[in-house]
Amino acid sequence: MQHVSACRHINPAACPDVSKTALVADTSRHAFDLVCDSDAQEIATTASRRLRRGTDFLAAVRFMVGAGFHPKAGRTTLLLAEVFADRMARSSSGHFPFSAEATARALGLKRRAVYNHTRYLRELGLIAYVEHGSKRNVTRTRYGAAWTSEHGYLGTATLFAAVAPRVWDDAMGRRIEGEGYTARLVGVTDTGRELAVAEAVDNQRKRQGLQQMEPVDNSFSCTPSVVVPQPRTTGSVGVGIKDRTRQRASREKSPKHRARGTTGWSAARAASAMQEARWVQLHTWWAQGSCLRQLAYALRPFFEAGWTGEEISRELARWTVPLRPRHLASYVASEIRRRVNTGLLFLPDGLVAPYRQPETSTWDEGDTPHGPRYAAMQARKASTFRPAAVRAAAAFEEIRRVLARHAQPRKASAASECRVPGAHPENVRLTREEIDALLESSHPMVAGETLWAQAEEAAEYRIEAQNRRNSWEYLPPAPPEPH
Repeated sequence: MQHVSACRHINPAACPDVSKTALVADTSRHAFDLVCDSDAQEIATTASRRLRRGTDFLAAVRFMVGAGFHPKAGRTTLLLAEVFADRMARSSSGHFPFSAEATARALGLKRRAVYNHTRYLRELGLIAYVEHGSKRNVTRTRYGAAWTSEHGYLGTATLFAAVAPRVWDDAMGRRIEGEGYTARLVGVTDTGRELAVAEAVDNQRKRQGLQQMEPVDNSFSCTPSVVVPQPRTTGSVGVGIKDRTRQRASREKSPKHRARGTTGWSAARAASAMQEARWVQLHTWWAQGSCLRQLAYALRPFFEAGWTGEEISRELARWTVPLRPRHLASYVASEIRRRVNTGLLFLPDGLVAPYRQPETSTWDEGDTPHGPRYAAMQARKASTFRPAAVRAAAAFEEIRRVLARHAQPRKASAASECRVPGAHPENVRLTREEIDALLESSHPMVAGETLWAQAEEAAEYRIEAQNRRNSWEYLPPAPPEPH
């Protein structure tokens, strides 16, 4: 930071908050003109470079205000800059929202004062517009002709970007590459290096001064390095010795708190699950080529139940998957949950979330705690927004009719009459003799390996026959047989 006496147009009485350093930079050769043109106060046209940290922004503000470049900027401008610096921490680009009402309440000022000092910062080249706020109702633009009063009102806020003018960089001895908002710091000059060293020394002295001003707490015992060592005696050996190993082992361990978003699986356990998932992936045709990590995560209910990769492959082989799923892990997870909840797959309780649907309610029944309150709210809406209340009442009536229809017990459907006299399809049972007769007249069941072998043999035979048809070999005529 610069000494106030080294800046031109300085008013030490009006700006007493400017920090001081031992070295002084000559700012008389750095001319600065206020940015009074509103077109030059935009982020795309500003001559100042971008700042991302609030400390740099406050340093630039203190220098520009302390140098007296603006005749009306003072202590209130610095307070407003501190509020803006706190808001910069919410954005990685150094942008912050501006609300005149909230800022006025925070500083205890009038809205007009907030507007004036914000204009001073813009004219000093310390902030630039990113987006201009508007009182226009954006919900009207969003919904168009479908907008109603129920959609409400929503305006847009003003966004500012913290910037630093070139005169501050020149006074601090910084080398800047580029122009405007996208300019960047590439190095420092010898003067800038001296100022940075002096500032670091000054900050170190301030920290040491604060540490010396803090009272020393002597309530604790001295550190081991201060205690005078005592000679060991034979009587003290074996007396008062604590079994620290046993004490540490018997100490109650604090419960392990799992971080939010973690599953509690160790790295070794996850690696073992990925090995088993690799087996499943290789032995399931529709799982090949998928992400191994996602597949292992989706198969964790099986691993929690103690299943091996071979058992999981057998289970997945029973699923009738006609095509390769687009999102394999999502399909496997949803299919496991569906099969467990429908009774097609048996896993220990607690591994898969059950299908629990809350009871459907319109929240205006009299037997619920919120029924009278909700009815009163609907009555108030009916008196205030009549068309909307009528539509809501009609929608609720339709919902009640649908719920009442679903709540009624379904009538048992009559069995379809069979046109074959004397036949009862719902009670058909085959005898053992009929089953044996069917097995004798039908082809036996072939295992999967046999089917694959037969298919490969047929394919080889077809390829050989095709090759024989496509190839042609010249055979010379046989010699005449001797008589």
